[in-house]
Amino acid sequence: MKKAIRNLIVGKGVYIESRNEFRQVMLSGQYGLISFAVLTFYLIRDIVEPPFSLEMVIVFSVALTLVGTSLVLHRYQRHCSANIFLFPTFNILLYLVVASEDLSAGAFVFFIPATLGSFAVFNYSQRKIAVGFAVLSFSLFILAMIGDFSLLSFRHYTESHIRLNQLINFSMAFPVSIMAVYLLISLNHHNASSLVRSNKQLGKLNQELDRFVYSTSHDLRAPLLSVQGLLKLMDVSTSSEEQVKYRQLVHSRLLSLDKFIHDITDYSRNNRLEIVRENVNLFSLALDVWESLKYSADAQGIEFVNELPADLIVNNDGSRLRIVISNLIANAIRYHDHRKENKYVRVSHHLTQTSFSLHVQDNGQGIAPEYQAKIFDMFFRGNESSQGSGLGLYIVKETLEKLSGSIQLTSTLRQGSTFSVSVPQ
Repeated sequence: MKKAIRNLIVGKGVYIESRNEFRQVMLSGQYGLISFAVLTFYLIRDIVEPPFSLEMVIVFSVALTLVGTSLVLHRYQRHCSANIFLFPTFNILLYLVVASEDLSAGAFVFFIPATLGSFAVFNYSQRKIAVGFAVLSFSLFILAMIGDFSLLSFRHYTESHIRLNQLINFSMAFPVSIMAVYLLISLNHHNASSLVRSNKQLGKLNQELDRFVYSTSHDLRAPLLSVQGLLKLMDVSTSSEEQVKYRQLVHSRLLSLDKFIHDITDYSRNNRLEIVRENVNLFSLALDVWESLKYSADAQGIEFVNELPADLIVNNDGSRLRIVISNLIANAIRYHDHRKENKYVRVSHHLTQTSFSLHVQDNGQGIAPEYQAKIFDMFFRGNESSQGSGLGLYIVKETLEKLSGSIQLTSTLRQGSTFSVSVPQ
Protein backbone atom coordinates (compact mmCIF):
# COMPACT_ATOMS: atom_id res chain seq x y z
CA MET A 1 0.00 0.00 0.00
CA LYS A 2 2.77 2.40 0.98
CA LYS A 3 4.66 1.67 -2.25
CA ALA A 4 1.49 2.11 -4.32
CA ILE A 5 0.86 5.57 -2.79
CA ARG A 6 4.50 6.51 -3.41
CA ASN A 7 4.29 5.44 -7.05
CA LEU A 8 0.98 7.29 -7.44
CA ILE A 9 2.43 10.56 -6.12
CA VAL A 10 5.96 10.70 -7.58
CA GLY A 11 5.80 8.02 -10.27
CA LYS A 12 7.26 4.53 -10.51
CA GLY A 13 11.05 4.38 -10.57
CA VAL A 14 11.48 8.08 -9.68
CA TYR A 15 14.21 8.71 -7.09
CA ILE A 16 14.37 11.79 -4.86
CA GLU A 17 17.88 12.05 -3.42
CA SER A 18 17.10 14.11 -0.33
CA ARG A 19 15.24 12.18 2.37
CA ASN A 20 13.69 15.39 3.73
CA GLU A 21 12.52 16.52 0.31
CA PHE A 22 11.04 13.08 -0.39
CA ARG A 23 9.01 13.14 2.82
CA GLN A 24 7.81 16.69 2.13
CA VAL A 25 6.74 15.69 -1.37
CA MET A 26 4.92 12.65 0.00
CA LEU A 27 3.07 14.78 2.57
CA SER A 28 2.03 17.28 -0.10
CA GLY A 29 0.90 14.44 -2.34
CA GLN A 30 -1.08 12.86 0.50
CA TYR A 31 -2.69 16.24 1.20
CA GLY A 32 -3.66 16.32 -2.47
CA LEU A 33 -5.06 12.77 -2.43
CA ILE A 34 -7.08 13.41 0.75
CA SER A 35 -8.36 16.72 -0.67
CA PHE A 36 -9.31 14.94 -3.88
CA ALA A 37 -11.21 12.27 -1.94
CA VAL A 38 -13.06 14.79 0.26
CA LEU A 39 -13.95 17.01 -2.72
CA THR A 40 -15.23 14.00 -4.65
CA PHE A 41 -17.37 12.96 -1.68
CA TYR A 42 -18.94 16.44 -1.32
CA LEU A 43 -19.42 16.78 -5.08
CA ILE A 44 -21.28 13.48 -5.28
CA ARG A 45 -23.34 14.33 -2.21
CA ASP A 46 -24.33 17.73 -3.64
CA ILE A 47 -25.37 16.09 -6.90
CA VAL A 48 -27.30 13.23 -5.32
CA GLU A 49 -28.89 14.87 -2.29
CA PRO A 50 -31.38 17.75 -2.62
CA PRO A 51 -31.32 20.63 -2.87
CA PHE A 52 -29.11 20.57 -5.97
CA SER A 53 -26.62 23.47 -6.08
CA LEU A 54 -25.08 24.11 -9.48
CA GLU A 55 -22.62 26.69 -8.18
CA MET A 56 -21.25 24.27 -5.58
CA VAL A 57 -20.89 21.58 -8.23
CA ILE A 58 -18.89 24.07 -10.32
CA VAL A 59 -16.74 25.11 -7.32
CA PHE A 60 -15.97 21.52 -6.36
CA SER A 61 -15.26 20.58 -9.98
CA VAL A 62 -12.81 23.48 -10.42
CA ALA A 63 -11.15 22.60 -7.11
CA LEU A 64 -10.85 18.96 -8.17
CA THR A 65 -9.18 20.05 -11.40
CA LEU A 66 -6.66 22.23 -9.57
CA VAL A 67 -5.87 19.55 -6.97
CA GLY A 68 -5.47 17.00 -9.76
CA THR A 69 -3.10 19.41 -11.52
CA SER A 70 -0.94 19.61 -8.38
CA LEU A 71 -0.73 15.79 -8.29
CA VAL A 72 0.30 15.70 -11.95
CA LEU A 73 3.00 18.32 -11.29
CA HIS A 74 4.48 16.09 -8.58
CA ARG A 75 4.82 13.28 -11.11
CA TYR A 76 6.70 15.70 -13.39
CA GLN A 77 9.09 16.54 -10.50
CA ARG A 78 7.79 20.12 -10.25
CA HIS A 79 7.14 19.86 -6.54
CA CYS A 80 7.22 23.55 -5.62
CA SER A 81 4.76 24.37 -8.44
CA ALA A 82 2.52 21.55 -7.21
CA ASN A 83 2.45 23.07 -3.72
CA ILE A 84 1.73 26.53 -5.12
CA PHE A 85 -1.26 25.03 -6.95
CA LEU A 86 -2.49 23.03 -3.97
CA PHE A 87 -2.44 25.47 -1.05
CA PRO A 88 -4.14 28.50 -2.63
CA THR A 89 -6.81 26.13 -3.98
CA PHE A 90 -7.22 24.65 -0.52
CA ASN A 91 -7.48 28.04 1.20
CA ILE A 92 -9.80 29.74 -1.31
CA LEU A 93 -12.12 26.74 -1.42
CA LEU A 94 -12.25 26.71 2.38
CA TYR A 95 -13.13 30.40 2.46
CA LEU A 96 -15.93 29.97 -0.08
CA VAL A 97 -17.39 27.02 1.83
CA VAL A 98 -17.05 28.49 5.34
CA ALA A 99 -18.47 31.90 4.29
CA SER A 100 -21.53 30.31 2.65
CA GLU A 101 -22.67 27.88 5.35
CA ASP A 102 -23.49 27.71 9.01
CA LEU A 103 -20.27 27.95 11.06
CA SER A 104 -21.47 25.10 13.23
CA ALA A 105 -20.78 22.75 10.29
CA GLY A 106 -17.12 23.09 11.27
CA ALA A 107 -15.44 23.40 7.85
CA PHE A 108 -13.21 26.16 9.27
CA VAL A 109 -11.14 23.51 11.14
CA PHE A 110 -9.42 22.75 7.82
CA PHE A 111 -7.60 26.10 8.09
CA ILE A 112 -5.42 24.45 10.78
CA PRO A 113 -3.99 21.63 8.60
CA ALA A 114 -3.71 24.11 5.73
CA THR A 115 -1.46 26.31 7.88
CA LEU A 116 0.55 23.42 9.33
CA GLY A 117 0.94 21.88 5.90
CA SER A 118 2.35 25.07 4.41
CA PHE A 119 5.21 24.97 6.94
CA ALA A 120 5.73 21.22 6.54
CA VAL A 121 5.99 20.90 2.75
CA PHE A 122 8.19 23.93 2.00
CA ASN A 123 11.88 23.78 2.93
CA TYR A 124 13.83 26.46 4.75
CA SER A 125 14.85 28.30 1.59
CA GLN A 126 11.13 28.57 0.70
CA ARG A 127 10.06 29.68 4.18
CA LYS A 128 8.73 33.03 2.92
CA ILE A 129 6.25 31.15 0.72
CA ALA A 130 5.18 29.07 3.74
CA VAL A 131 4.69 32.20 5.86
CA GLY A 132 2.70 33.77 3.03
CA PHE A 133 0.33 30.82 2.84
CA ALA A 134 -0.03 30.78 6.64
CA VAL A 135 -0.98 34.47 6.59
CA LEU A 136 -3.43 33.74 3.75
CA SER A 137 -5.07 30.95 5.77
CA PHE A 138 -5.44 33.13 8.85
CA SER A 139 -6.74 36.12 6.87
CA LEU A 140 -9.37 34.06 5.05
CA PHE A 141 -10.42 32.44 8.33
CA ILE A 142 -10.94 35.87 9.98
CA LEU A 143 -12.77 37.17 6.90
CA ALA A 144 -15.08 34.14 6.82
CA MET A 145 -15.79 34.35 10.57
CA ILE A 146 -16.56 38.06 10.91
CA GLY A 147 -17.58 39.07 7.40
CA ASP A 148 -21.11 38.93 6.03
CA PHE A 149 -20.02 38.76 2.39
CA SER A 150 -20.14 35.49 0.44
CA LEU A 151 -19.56 34.76 -3.24
CA LEU A 152 -21.82 31.72 -3.00
CA SER A 153 -25.44 31.39 -1.99
CA PHE A 154 -25.87 30.69 1.70
CA ARG A 155 -26.68 27.03 2.37
CA HIS A 156 -28.95 25.99 5.22
CA TYR A 157 -28.45 22.56 6.77
CA THR A 158 -30.64 20.41 8.92
CA GLU A 159 -29.34 19.40 12.32
CA SER A 160 -28.49 15.92 11.05
CA HIS A 161 -26.51 17.39 8.14
CA ILE A 162 -24.62 19.68 10.51
CA ARG A 163 -23.63 16.79 12.75
CA LEU A 164 -22.58 14.70 9.74
CA ASN A 165 -20.47 17.60 8.43
CA GLN A 166 -18.89 18.11 11.84
CA LEU A 167 -17.99 14.42 12.01
CA ILE A 168 -16.55 14.35 8.50
CA ASN A 169 -14.66 17.63 8.79
CA PHE A 170 -13.06 16.84 12.14
CA SER A 171 -12.30 13.23 11.15
CA MET A 172 -10.40 14.50 8.12
CA ALA A 173 -8.77 17.62 9.58
CA PHE A 174 -7.45 15.87 12.71
CA PRO A 175 -5.32 13.15 11.03
CA VAL A 176 -4.14 15.56 8.34
CA SER A 177 -2.92 17.95 11.06
CA ILE A 178 -1.23 15.03 12.84
CA MET A 179 0.54 14.11 9.58
CA ALA A 180 1.98 17.62 9.22
CA VAL A 181 3.10 17.84 12.86
CA TYR A 182 4.60 14.34 12.74
CA LEU A 183 6.57 15.24 9.62
CA LEU A 184 7.98 18.36 11.29
CA ILE A 185 8.96 16.34 14.39
CA SER A 186 10.44 13.59 12.23
CA LEU A 187 12.50 16.02 10.13
CA ASN A 188 13.78 17.71 13.29
CA HIS A 189 14.76 14.32 14.77
CA HIS A 190 16.45 13.26 11.53
CA ASN A 191 18.43 16.51 11.33
CA ALA A 192 19.47 16.22 14.99
CA SER A 193 20.55 12.59 14.47
CA SER A 194 22.47 13.57 11.35
CA LEU A 195 24.24 16.31 13.30
CA VAL A 196 25.24 13.82 16.02
CA ARG A 197 26.54 11.37 13.40
CA SER A 198 28.41 14.16 11.62
CA ASN A 199 30.05 15.27 14.88
CA LYS A 200 31.11 11.69 15.64
CA GLN A 201 32.47 11.31 12.12
CA LEU A 202 34.28 14.64 12.42
CA GLY A 203 35.85 13.54 15.69
CA LYS A 204 36.97 10.30 14.08
CA LEU A 205 38.41 12.17 11.09
CA ASN A 206 40.28 14.59 13.36
CA GLN A 207 41.84 11.71 15.30
CA GLU A 208 42.76 9.92 12.09
CA LEU A 209 44.21 13.13 10.65
CA ASP A 210 46.45 13.61 13.70
CA ARG A 211 47.67 10.01 13.46
CA PHE A 212 47.97 10.30 9.70
CA VAL A 213 50.15 13.40 9.80
CA TYR A 214 52.38 11.97 12.55
CA SER A 215 52.81 8.52 11.02
CA THR A 216 53.07 9.77 7.45
CA SER A 217 55.86 12.20 8.27
CA HIS A 218 57.73 9.38 10.04
CA ASP A 219 57.17 6.79 7.29
CA LEU A 220 58.11 9.20 4.51
CA ARG A 221 61.27 10.36 6.24
CA ALA A 222 62.50 6.90 7.27
CA PRO A 223 63.16 5.56 3.72
CA LEU A 224 64.67 8.89 2.64
CA LEU A 225 67.06 8.96 5.60
CA SER A 226 67.92 5.32 4.91
CA VAL A 227 68.69 6.11 1.25
CA GLN A 228 70.85 9.08 2.28
CA GLY A 229 72.83 6.86 4.63
CA LEU A 230 73.30 4.18 1.98
CA LEU A 231 74.46 6.76 -0.58
CA LYS A 232 77.11 8.00 1.88
CA LEU A 233 78.29 4.41 2.38
CA MET A 234 78.48 3.97 -1.39
CA ASP A 235 80.62 7.12 -1.68
CA VAL A 236 83.20 5.82 0.75
CA SER A 237 83.07 2.17 -0.31
CA THR A 238 85.71 0.87 -2.72
CA SER A 239 84.28 -2.67 -3.00
CA SER A 240 82.12 -3.33 -6.05
CA GLU A 241 80.29 -6.07 -4.15
CA GLU A 242 79.37 -3.67 -1.37
CA GLN A 243 78.19 -1.07 -3.87
CA VAL A 244 75.92 -3.65 -5.54
CA LYS A 245 74.54 -4.55 -2.12
CA TYR A 246 73.96 -0.87 -1.27
CA ARG A 247 72.21 -0.25 -4.61
CA GLN A 248 69.88 -3.16 -3.94
CA LEU A 249 69.09 -1.74 -0.51
CA VAL A 250 68.44 1.70 -2.02
CA HIS A 251 66.12 0.10 -4.57
CA SER A 252 64.30 -1.73 -1.77
CA ARG A 253 63.83 1.47 0.24
CA LEU A 254 62.55 3.34 -2.80
CA LEU A 255 60.05 0.56 -3.55
CA SER A 256 58.86 0.76 0.05
CA LEU A 257 58.45 4.53 -0.30
CA ASP A 258 56.60 4.10 -3.60
CA LYS A 259 54.22 1.56 -2.02
CA PHE A 260 53.53 3.93 0.87
CA ILE A 261 52.72 6.78 -1.54
CA HIS A 262 50.37 4.45 -3.45
CA ASP A 263 48.61 3.60 -0.18
CA ILE A 264 48.14 7.29 0.61
CA THR A 265 46.75 7.85 -2.90
CA ASP A 266 44.30 4.95 -2.52
CA TYR A 267 43.17 6.29 0.86
CA SER A 268 42.60 9.76 -0.60
CA ARG A 269 40.73 8.48 -3.64
CA ASN A 270 38.44 6.29 -1.57
CA ASN A 271 37.35 9.29 0.52
CA ARG A 272 36.93 11.70 -2.39
CA LEU A 273 35.59 9.81 -5.38
CA GLU A 274 31.99 8.79 -5.87
CA ILE A 275 31.09 5.13 -6.34
CA VAL A 276 31.04 4.11 -10.01
CA ARG A 277 28.89 1.07 -10.80
CA GLU A 278 30.15 -1.12 -13.63
CA ASN A 279 30.34 -4.77 -14.67
CA VAL A 280 33.57 -6.23 -13.26
CA ASN A 281 35.10 -9.58 -14.24
CA LEU A 282 36.52 -10.77 -10.92
CA PHE A 283 38.59 -13.56 -12.46
CA SER A 284 40.42 -11.13 -14.76
CA LEU A 285 40.76 -8.56 -11.99
CA ALA A 286 42.37 -11.04 -9.57
CA LEU A 287 44.66 -12.31 -12.35
CA ASP A 288 45.74 -8.76 -13.26
CA VAL A 289 46.56 -8.04 -9.62
CA TRP A 290 48.67 -11.20 -9.35
CA GLU A 291 50.49 -10.39 -12.62
CA SER A 292 51.46 -7.01 -11.18
CA LEU A 293 52.81 -8.58 -7.96
CA LYS A 294 54.29 -11.95 -8.92
CA TYR A 295 57.71 -10.60 -9.94
CA SER A 296 58.44 -9.14 -6.51
CA ALA A 297 61.13 -10.90 -4.48
CA ASP A 298 58.63 -11.99 -1.81
CA ALA A 299 56.35 -13.65 -4.39
CA GLN A 300 58.99 -16.11 -5.64
CA GLY A 301 57.95 -19.71 -4.97
CA ILE A 302 54.31 -18.82 -4.16
CA GLU A 303 51.61 -20.52 -6.23
CA PHE A 304 48.60 -18.40 -7.15
CA VAL A 305 45.37 -20.44 -7.24
CA ASN A 306 42.55 -18.54 -8.93
CA GLU A 307 39.36 -20.51 -8.28
CA LEU A 308 37.06 -17.75 -9.54
CA PRO A 309 34.98 -18.67 -12.62
CA ALA A 310 36.32 -17.04 -15.77
CA ASP A 311 32.87 -15.58 -16.51
CA LEU A 312 32.13 -14.26 -12.99
CA ILE A 313 30.72 -10.74 -13.46
CA VAL A 314 29.61 -8.50 -10.60
CA ASN A 315 28.14 -5.02 -10.76
CA ASN A 316 30.23 -2.83 -8.49
CA ASP A 317 33.02 -0.25 -8.34
CA GLY A 318 35.93 -1.80 -10.24
CA SER A 319 38.59 0.61 -8.95
CA ARG A 320 37.70 0.01 -5.32
CA LEU A 321 37.49 -3.76 -5.79
CA ARG A 322 41.01 -3.63 -7.30
CA ILE A 323 42.26 -1.79 -4.19
CA VAL A 324 40.72 -4.45 -1.93
CA ILE A 325 42.00 -7.46 -3.86
CA SER A 326 45.44 -5.91 -4.45
CA ASN A 327 45.99 -5.19 -0.76
CA LEU A 328 44.82 -8.63 0.37
CA ILE A 329 46.98 -10.51 -2.15
CA ALA A 330 49.97 -8.23 -1.43
CA ASN A 331 49.59 -8.95 2.30
CA ALA A 332 49.42 -12.69 1.65
CA ILE A 333 52.66 -12.42 -0.34
CA ARG A 334 54.44 -10.17 2.15
CA TYR A 335 53.69 -12.36 5.16
CA HIS A 336 54.25 -15.78 3.59
CA ASP A 337 56.06 -18.47 5.56
CA HIS A 338 59.42 -18.97 3.83
CA ARG A 339 59.96 -22.23 5.75
CA LYS A 340 57.10 -23.98 3.92
CA GLU A 341 57.60 -25.67 0.58
CA ASN A 342 54.12 -25.47 -0.93
CA LYS A 343 53.34 -21.80 -0.43
CA TYR A 344 50.12 -20.57 -2.04
CA VAL A 345 47.60 -17.75 -2.27
CA ARG A 346 44.10 -18.95 -3.13
CA VAL A 347 41.19 -16.77 -4.29
CA SER A 348 37.65 -18.17 -4.21
CA HIS A 349 34.10 -16.85 -3.95
CA HIS A 350 30.49 -17.39 -2.93
CA LEU A 351 27.74 -15.69 -4.92
CA THR A 352 24.07 -14.97 -4.09
CA GLN A 353 21.41 -12.88 -5.82
CA THR A 354 22.06 -9.89 -3.56
CA SER A 355 25.74 -10.13 -2.62
CA PHE A 356 29.02 -11.86 -3.28
CA SER A 357 31.79 -12.99 -0.96
CA LEU A 358 35.43 -13.10 -1.98
CA HIS A 359 37.93 -15.21 -0.02
CA VAL A 360 41.70 -14.68 -0.11
CA GLN A 361 43.44 -17.58 1.64
CA ASP A 362 47.13 -18.25 2.30
CA ASN A 363 49.25 -20.71 4.27
CA GLY A 364 51.61 -18.03 5.53
CA GLN A 365 52.65 -16.88 8.97
CA GLY A 366 49.14 -16.40 10.32
CA ILE A 367 48.14 -13.70 12.78
CA ALA A 368 48.33 -14.04 16.55
CA PRO A 369 44.93 -13.82 18.31
CA GLU A 370 45.93 -10.73 20.29
CA TYR A 371 46.55 -8.80 17.04
CA GLN A 372 43.50 -9.89 15.04
CA ALA A 373 41.22 -7.16 16.41
CA LYS A 374 43.80 -4.44 15.63
CA ILE A 375 44.99 -5.27 12.11
CA PHE A 376 42.40 -2.98 10.48
CA ASP A 377 43.51 0.06 12.51
CA MET A 378 45.37 2.85 10.76
CA PHE A 379 49.18 2.37 10.78
CA PHE A 380 48.99 -0.81 12.86
CA ARG A 381 51.99 -3.10 12.46
CA GLY A 382 52.21 -6.46 14.17
CA ASN A 383 55.94 -6.08 14.80
CA GLU A 384 58.75 -3.61 14.24
CA SER A 385 60.26 -5.70 11.43
CA SER A 386 57.12 -5.36 9.30
CA GLN A 387 57.87 -3.80 5.92
CA GLY A 388 54.29 -2.70 5.31
CA SER A 389 52.96 0.83 5.61
CA GLY A 390 50.33 -0.11 8.17
CA LEU A 391 47.70 1.37 5.84
CA GLY A 392 46.80 -1.58 3.61
CA LEU A 393 44.16 -3.35 5.69
CA TYR A 394 42.84 -0.04 7.03
CA ILE A 395 42.29 1.08 3.42
CA VAL A 396 40.58 -2.24 2.67
CA LYS A 397 38.18 -1.73 5.59
CA GLU A 398 37.43 1.90 4.66
CA THR A 399 36.94 0.99 1.01
CA LEU A 400 34.50 -1.77 1.89
CA GLU A 401 32.56 0.57 4.18
CA LYS A 402 32.22 2.90 1.21
CA LEU A 403 30.75 -0.04 -0.75
CA SER A 404 28.48 -1.01 2.20
CA GLY A 405 30.52 -4.19 2.52
CA SER A 406 32.40 -5.94 5.30
CA ILE A 407 35.51 -8.05 5.92
CA GLN A 408 36.20 -10.92 8.31
CA LEU A 409 39.41 -12.66 9.28
CA THR A 410 40.02 -16.30 10.12
CA SER A 411 43.63 -16.99 11.08
CA THR A 412 45.75 -19.51 12.93
CA LEU A 413 49.32 -18.67 13.89
CA ARG A 414 51.90 -20.48 11.68
CA GLN A 415 49.12 -22.08 9.62
CA GLY A 416 47.71 -19.24 7.53
CA SER A 417 44.92 -16.71 7.16
CA THR A 418 41.69 -16.25 5.21
CA PHE A 419 40.19 -12.82 4.58
CA SER A 420 36.51 -12.97 3.57
CA VAL A 421 35.10 -9.91 1.86
CA SER A 422 31.32 -9.51 1.49
CA VAL A 423 29.89 -6.81 -0.80
CA PRO A 424 26.26 -6.25 -1.91
CA GLN A 425 25.61 -6.31 -5.63
